[in-house]
Amino acid sequence: MDNKPSLSQYFGDTEVPPASQFFDEIGTSPSDMIQSVYLGGDSGGSQGSAANLFPQSMTTSFSQLSSAQEVTFSNALPTVSGSTAIPTKNLPDPSTFFDTIGPEPTLGPPKSGMTNPNILTDAMDGLSIKNQPVDKEADRRRDAWIPNEEAKKTLMKAQSSPKGSFFPEREVLTMPGLVLEEELADALQEVAVKYLGVSSAGARGVVRAEHVSRDEAGLRELLRTGYFRAAINLTAVLISAAGQGVGRMHRQTKHTSRTLQLWLTRFALMLRVRLHEPLLKEAEPFGDFGKPDMFYQFYPDTYENRTGSLVPFSLRLLVAELPGHVGKAEEAVDRLYAMIDVIQQMLSNLREGKTEDGTGIITSEQDRAESIRLWTGRETRVLHSIVNCAISLKDYRLAGKILTNLQTQATTPGQKRAISSALCRLWLLAGHVRAARAQLDIAREARHHICPTPDVREYVDLGLIDISNGKYQDAYNNFVKAADQEPTNIMVANNIAVCLLYMGRLKEAIAVLQKAINSDPERGLNESLLINLCTLYELESSKTNDKKLHLLRMLCRHRSDTVPDVLECLKLS
Repeated sequence: MDNKPSLSQYFGDTEVPPASQFFDEIGTSPSDMIQSVYLGGDSGGSQGSAANLFPQSMTTSFSQLSSAQEVTFSNALPTVSGSTAIPTKNLPDPSTFFDTIGPEPTLGPPKSGMTNPNILTDAMDGLSIKNQPVDKEADRRRDAWIPNEEAKKTLMKAQSSPKGSFFPEREVLTMPGLVLEEELADALQEVAVKYLGVSSAGARGVVRAEHVSRDEAGLRELLRTGYFRAAINLTAVLISAAGQGVGRMHRQTKHTSRTLQLWLTRFALMLRVRLHEPLLKEAEPFGDFGKPDMFYQFYPDTYENRTGSLVPFSLRLLVAELPGHVGKAEEAVDRLYAMIDVIQQMLSNLREGKTEDGTGIITSEQDRAESIRLWTGRETRVLHSIVNCAISLKDYRLAGKILTNLQTQATTPGQKRAISSALCRLWLLAGHVRAARAQLDIAREARHHICPTPDVREYVDLGLIDISNGKYQDAYNNFVKAADQEPTNIMVANNIAVCLLYMGRLKEAIAVLQKAINSDPERGLNESLLINLCTLYELESSKTNDKKLHLLRMLCRHRSDTVPDVLECLKLS
């Protein structure tokens, strides 16, 4: 890796590998490495929630070994990546990593099992927002944003002009359009046809955009069943119907909360399947969503006295983060801090008894408290994204500073424990084992206020510290204790397999991953586990094709097209 940094060595003697071999690069390409020990979320699911911080799998990785090489621990090279391995130039998915740090507060009753929805769930919820009862205060809180000075001038002109007499300049308009002209094919189906034959692949069944209703209900169905590329195709149909399709970029158009919700859904899906280049092109016309036609006040005839931004907060955050996915984390940090500036101004207005944009007065104390709660949570959400960027830049000092500030602001034992655990894993990543151990002690003290005995998170943290000290048997024991509490936890199973490999027990490592997949194919057939298992197959024998094709058949039975790169995961040539 051209940009692989060397961190300071933190081990006391030379009998264990140096720190630079444990936590020294982010997102190694899966074609070169095996994804290994997860430092990330403890959930048994394959995807984290929106409030989850950092990539889900901060992992220790093994270099591919030639047949003449002995499997030794000194060959280990750890990585930090998202739910699957990604190139170093990419920013880890901000929706995954340290589970429950500072979730964005919900405006209504929390959804069962989904208190902190990920970005796709945000999009799904937004698609059905029209079915929710009208709550003017909640709408104001959710949509609040402060326009810049130039936008304010245009908005005042729009509101003061007689009906039909306001004609804005092109420079103040947002004029997006689609870039992808052709429909996306089902990637898993294409691989299945190539390697399994038409007859076997045909039995799988493929859902396309034309198989569902051409509306938000059909889009939600595609999202629910995991046909992401078909969902992208359907967003193209719906966005085109709104006059923002292919060839419409740089042409005047009218924006609504519905069209922007469709763009959020499309961008979230494109990010999920890693269509970064067209995503960047389609997002470019929106800029920072600061132009006046992104506000309700720009359309007084349609929205009367409604104020605030048409832009869903998740869309604003997603686009701010985009540069980080293409190796421009510094630009992402600048965008995110610009968001922080606006949010802090809104919080200042709220604490003075004003509305978020400072133009009115809030008379209800409950309304003010709810808004402060919402925007404090959103500020934390942006700070999490900045931490992700800092990790991508290897700026562990900035990441630690932000997390430490959040730690001092924690109001519950659960929050303090989660942030302390996050700091523990961050300092391990940076090579500061002593600092990591100190944060583990703080997390353990907070845990005593929640439950009397160690849980999965604590055993995982202990195992990671053991690995950093070269104590692979102790790490294995801790991960096994975590598995005893959550037998279906995919991350724990992966860590157990990695420890077994470090200890030279290759066949047992393979058996652990195979059991994890066979016992719960829906969650076990995720990218990281598939990469690991196929790499172990290759370490075991040169005759691996039948085993890989068996995994492909399982993917066809249990998964739709949610795996971004099947060939890469299964290491099929």
